[in-house]
Amino acid sequence: MEAIQTMPTAICVPVNFDNFGTPFAYDMVMHAMKQSAFRTAPLLVLFLLLLQGESRAQWILQGGLIDAQIHRGIELTYNMNYSEADRIFDSVISAAPAHPSGYFYKAMVNFWRAVTNTDNTGYDEAYRKELDLCIERADKLLDTNDMDLAGLFYKGAALGMRARIFAIRPNWQDAVGLLLGDAKEGVKYLNKLEEKLPGNGDIIFGRGLYNYYVEAVKEDNPGLSPVIGFFATGNKRVGLEMLDYAAKNATYSKTEAMYELMKINYIYEKDFTRSYNFARILTNTYPNNSAFLHYLAFCQVSLGLVAAYDSTYRVILYRSKERREGYTIKQAREAMYFIGQAFLLRPGGNIDSALYYLYNCNLRSYQLTPNEVTWWIAKSELLMGEAYDVAGDRKNALFYYNRVMQMKDVSGAHADAQRYIATPYRR
Repeated sequence: MEAIQTMPTAICVPVNFDNFGTPFAYDMVMHAMKQSAFRTAPLLVLFLLLLQGESRAQWILQGGLIDAQIHRGIELTYNMNYSEADRIFDSVISAAPAHPSGYFYKAMVNFWRAVTNTDNTGYDEAYRKELDLCIERADKLLDTNDMDLAGLFYKGAALGMRARIFAIRPNWQDAVGLLLGDAKEGVKYLNKLEEKLPGNGDIIFGRGLYNYYVEAVKEDNPGLSPVIGFFATGNKRVGLEMLDYAAKNATYSKTEAMYELMKINYIYEKDFTRSYNFARILTNTYPNNSAFLHYLAFCQVSLGLVAAYDSTYRVILYRSKERREGYTIKQAREAMYFIGQAFLLRPGGNIDSALYYLYNCNLRSYQLTPNEVTWWIAKSELLMGEAYDVAGDRKNALFYYNRVMQMKDVSGAHADAQRYIATPYRR
């Protein structure tokens, strides 16, 4: 991957963030589509590869120009060209109004609007309506032929996808209801589809999501585990193998599989190197996508790649300053924190610049959560104390360390502040 170019310092001046737009929050996607029949199969990947050739040959749901348009619209969606993607899928609907595909991919555009700006709920109702229309068109195909490939695929996929909006905006009562309702119903259609297309990458994608996330959700929510476990079981290892397979072999969901692998490896598996590999592929392919760029930067932070994350966060800050879609005040706040941290950590890094970015991060944090001490507030004040120590200004350093001690303890900030109260920070 080509290195992201560092933006000139001049573009990083503070901007007025009043009425800046809706904040960005990080999504935790749970997609329950399919209980795997391969949970204990040790030769799963080999088996799937043997089936791959036949299943791919059968998997053009709409031929010719419409299929090409669908792929073009999908690419535009991942690169956050949402308006153009909408136009593409509107043309698909106009060309084939009785087919479910156009409605499904219109819903996908709105799903990615939510992924890249989860506080913007303005498209949620359209998302649900488009999935309902997709299901209605799929039902009509299945009324004519109960083994219609497009009907089975889009009915199962739409039922599963209907749960994803609630995973982005966590409401566990709704999510569990959809897991045990829509997802269970969707499984029936994907099971039937698998009879016709064994080893198909797009079906395996849904299975992989289900296998992994049903167990991850139970681990994250022990109180819900007995309820979910009564109806559904999964297997994380098999889920990862299935998602790996889909990332290489799916026709329509290859990028979705890589996105999920990037998230899973970062959030759950803590395999930052593997997550970073997927993040680099995705940001190189779709350089405008703010969610992909966010994970790229966080992986670089977690791997200690100071120069790399400083460069990436300057791109994010510049795009936030330009108010591009999906780049909001929360991402600007995040970028300012890590750019400031980079100045502090680098030998010879300019301490005035570190304080400048950390102060602006702290200011935006108080604007976003005036009544709550967040990670960003506590950590930015701790780093400002460290920066003053490096500058030899012990009075101001102690001022910030003592402020941190008066806050609730966030991610071990108290222990660091106590240590630097006793002994000045040195880089």
